[in-house]
Amino acid sequence: MRRPLSITAGIALLGVLLLFSMTYTVSYHEVGIRSRFGQTDDASIVRDAGLHFRLPFFADSVTLLDTRLKVRQSPQEMLQTADGQQIVVKAYVLWRLDADGSGPLTFFRAYPSMDAAGVAIDGQLRDALSALSAYTFEDLTGAANQLAEAEQDILARLETLRASGVEPVGIGITRLLLPPKTTTAVLERMQARRDTLAENERARGLADAEAIRANARAKRDRIQAFASQRAEEIRAEGEAQAAEYLEEMGRDEELAIFLAWLDALELALADNTTVILETDMAPWHLMELDTAVDEHGIPQPSGGVTGQ
Repeated sequence: MRRPLSITAGIALLGVLLLFSMTYTVSYHEVGIRSRFGQTDDASIVRDAGLHFRLPFFADSVTLLDTRLKVRQSPQEMLQTADGQQIVVKAYVLWRLDADGSGPLTFFRAYPSMDAAGVAIDGQLRDALSALSAYTFEDLTGAANQLAEAEQDILARLETLRASGVEPVGIGITRLLLPPKTTTAVLERMQARRDTLAENERARGLADAEAIRANARAKRDRIQAFASQRAEEIRAEGEAQAAEYLEEMGRDEELAIFLAWLDALELALADNTTVILETDMAPWHLMELDTAVDEHGIPQPSGGVTGQ
């Protein structure tokens, strides 16, 4: 009774194992390569996700390849730029399996596994970083740097990976440094360059300032010359008019003296003034109401005109 039961259980177990060996599952982010007796062709590529059947045991073997995006980082590499600077560079590359066309089959034939492909990509990335040698240090680090163009050059060199079923998607430089000794030399050279630029700007500023001063002096001289000429013209006009007045006043000398007394008195008393003088002297005799007058009615000092 036990022996038939054991045989039945064994047959059932064998059937389960046989059924398990005849099926495989492809996930949504995978592509399968089914090889039959070690041979593959374009029909060996399985892209549809889900449960699939195959010949049991050694007849068919299936390799599942991940199609998701992956990243590989390079170690720190020492490179020389176009201007002779030594730099330390570290970069990464984003890649994935080329799932179009016969890309999965090409990848399967080129690499035994995904890890082996990653190792090969590391070597290709290190070689591609030599594209940075075509750029100067200023091109890679300056304010108007060309780092994006440099990354595209590196990515272009990695396009050779497509021949092995690898699709390079993007490249990025995560670190760009100078060795300690080189850093000091570069900083000193940058400082010297900035000092030269500052000196040039200072000299240019002094030249501009001197030009402005020269222009201002020229304008000042022209204005002064014009003002002097105009002053001479006004003085000449004044002297001509004064000559007319002097001639007119010379006709009546006593009236001229009287007007001069009034002007002197008005000028002396223009502000708050305290004056202690004898009132018999000109022009203060004009302040006396009982001062004697001449035949023309002009008040005269007691000492005469000469007393002023």
